[in-house]
Formats: sequence, structure tokens, C-alpha cells
Amino acid sequence: MDSRKKKKRRFWDIKTLGTDIFAKFFGFEQGVDITNDVAVLYRRNYVIKNIVFLSNIMYAIILFILSLSSDGQVSDWVVTVMAFPMTYVINKLLNKLIHLDPEDKTKQNVAMYVQAFYIFFSSVLIYARLYTNVYFETGAYILMYYAVVVISLYQEKKLLSSSFQGLLALLTVIHLIWTYNFHGLVNGQTIVEFLPNFLRLPEFSDILLRTLLFILFYFVVYAIVSMGQYMQEERKKELIKRRQVQNDFSHIVGDLFTVVFSSSYTLMDKRHAYQVQQMSQKLADYYGLNQEHIIKLNEYSMIHLQYQEIKHLLNDINTDDEKTYDILKGQTELGSKIAKRIQLAQKCEDIARAHIEDTANEKFLKEMLLIQPEIEAQIILLSDLYITMRSHRSYKRPMAHSIVLKQFQGELGNYFDYDLKERFLKFNDEFSEMYNNF
Repeated sequence: MDSRKKKKRRFWDIKTLGTDIFAKFFGFEQGVDITNDVAVLYRRNYVIKNIVFLSNIMYAIILFILSLSSDGQVSDWVVTVMAFPMTYVINKLLNKLIHLDPEDKTKQNVAMYVQAFYIFFSSVLIYARLYTNVYFETGAYILMYYAVVVISLYQEKKLLSSSFQGLLALLTVIHLIWTYNFHGLVNGQTIVEFLPNFLRLPEFSDILLRTLLFILFYFVVYAIVSMGQYMQEERKKELIKRRQVQNDFSHIVGDLFTVVFSSSYTLMDKRHAYQVQQMSQKLADYYGLNQEHIIKLNEYSMIHLQYQEIKHLLNDINTDDEKTYDILKGQTELGSKIAKRIQLAQKCEDIARAHIEDTANEKFLKEMLLIQPEIEAQIILLSDLYITMRSHRSYKRPMAHSIVLKQFQGELGNYFDYDLKERFLKFNDEFSEMYNNF
């Protein structure tokens, strides 16, 4: 069973590694801010350069296969052998051109057009080399379509349109000169004599069909590129709007947290917080909470002391990448938990003050019961309230354990679950000892 799990894990590791490698070399949005047009173009140049490199290797393999199948002619092997170093040199030149200045849009545009030209040029050269071989002609011809598809990866309508016009003219010349030896078909005839005859030849029908299919293919690819470019622009606009809202929200939340922390400074007393945590843990154990819930309760009881981690960070975030978004998300979640913990601490203060000043009534009780009624929150609140009643405050003097106990047996007990209150009252001597010995 263990060996199966190891094999499965190995398989998924290999699959994950393959996915990561593909994303690194062929992922168009890998580590790219899509709102930065230059960064997007640079990444596309980089990815398409890698595709060109693979294409060159494929061309070299095709030439090698052709050499093997052509009775070992010296000229074929010379071209094949030269293809490999040429592939390396071209890839190095493209790589240097792309990395010349990743932040310069003009240079990246030049790199884009150079790569587009090379893709067309290389596909034409391969066709010129293979068209005479009946078994290779169709495959070589498909490379023209392949060139259009690769260029379409730029998602640039203007580039695709310009490339199509040039390639259509080039294809027409190729059809007439290489595919169907136009000069041989003329055979000394005048243009007036040749044209009527040519229109009836199967060669003309084939050229027309090839041309129409290429135009149709272009329109489909152009439609896909148009949709892709439109969606990319919409995504970019949406992301810019979201980031503006995100920045505004983060600054508002940052300012809000600063105000809350400033006004709640008295609730951030570390000694008091540690007392509450210890007593809450003991009370939770007596109440019968499992270990997992007790661990979460301990974390929650102390979480408001982490306010320094987010006090200024939200106002210091200036970048908009995914890493920053994850940090912002984590800090916002932490801030939410801290705000809830402060709310619970404030609830304790409000209850203590209301009963000291004798302002608590039925309405006040109902309002307090609605605030964080979960049993974990009640355990923290009961511990906090006991310690608060025993301690000195600006609005009260310290109270003896016996007096506080009577209050919990009376009105203060109404804020808590009956079983929780009974557990506290049953073990009240231990809680008194914990307070005295802290």
C-alpha cells in the first residue's frame, strides 16, 4: 500500500514538475502584471522565442529525415548539418534582442516584428527545400498555417493583418513559381493565349482553393485574436479598477485600524491578556471543550496583541502584484480577527461599567447577548469579566473574590451559558487562586 502511495506521489511530482516547467517557458502570464503592456509584450516575446527555438529543432529533424530518405546526397547532409548551429545562432540573436531592454516598448516591438518575419521566412525556406518531395510537400505547406498561428499568439491584430498580407502575396508567388512551375505552364504562349487555357487547368483550381482556404483560415484566426485582444483589454481595465478600489480600501482600513487601536489602547494590556488566556484555558477544560477548540481559543484570546503587525502595513503597500495581494488578504483577515477580539474586550468593559454604574437594563442585556454568542467567546468574556471586576479601573476599585462571585451568581450570570456559569461557580476557588498567584 505504501509503495502504491509512493508511486502515485512520484507520478504527481513529475506531473507538477512538468506543469511548472511549461509555465516557466511557455506560460504567457507567468509572473506578469497584465496592466503593464511592455511587461506583457516582453513575456510574449520570450515565450514565442522559445516556440521558435522548438520550431527550429523540428525543422532540423525534418531535414535530417529528408537526408536519410534521399540516398545520402552531400548537399542534403550539408544543409542538415548547418541547420543545427544556425538554430543556436538565431536563438541567441533573438534572445539578445528581447533582453536588450525589457522595459523599452519600442525595442520589444522591434523584437516582435523580427520574430514574426523570421517565423514566416523560415517556414518559406523549409517549404522551398521540401516542396519537390511528394511525401513532404503537404507537411511543409502546413508550416505556412503554423506560422500564422504562432504570430497570432501575440494577440495583436495589426501585426497579424500585416503578416497576412505579406504571406498571402508570398504564397501566391510560391504557388506560381514553386508549387506549379508557372514558367513551364506558359511554354512560350502570349498572355492572351495563356490565360484562357490556364483558367481551365486543374493547377488553377488548386491554387484558387489553396488561396481561399488560407484566407478563410486567416479570418478565423483573426476573429480569435480580436476576441482575445478585446477580453485582454477588458481584463486589464477590470484589474486596474479593482486595484484602485483595493488601494482605496486598504488605506481606509489601515486608517480605521489605526484609529481603533489608538482608542482601544487600554484593551491592549499584555498582563491582562495573559491572565485572560490562562483562565480561559482552564475554564474551557472544565467546560469540556476538546483540545483543538482550546488551541483556537488560546490563539483568539491573545490575537489582539498582534495589532502592531498591521498597524502601518496597509498604508505602506505600494505594489500591485499577486504577492502583495496575498499579503494584503492575510493582513485583512488578521485585522478582522483583531477587531472582533477588541469588540469582545470592549463588551467586557461595557458590561463591567454598566453594572458598576447601575445602568444595565433588559435592553442592554439583549444587546450584549447578540455580540459574539459563541461558547469560545463566552469563555474568554467570563474570564475577562472576572479579572476586570477584581482589578482596578478608572471607574471602580478592585473587588474581593466573594463580592465578584455573588455578582456572577446574580446579574452577571445572565450574560453566559448556564452550564458555563455553573462550571465557573463550582471551581471558583481555583480561579481565585489563579488570579492571586499570577
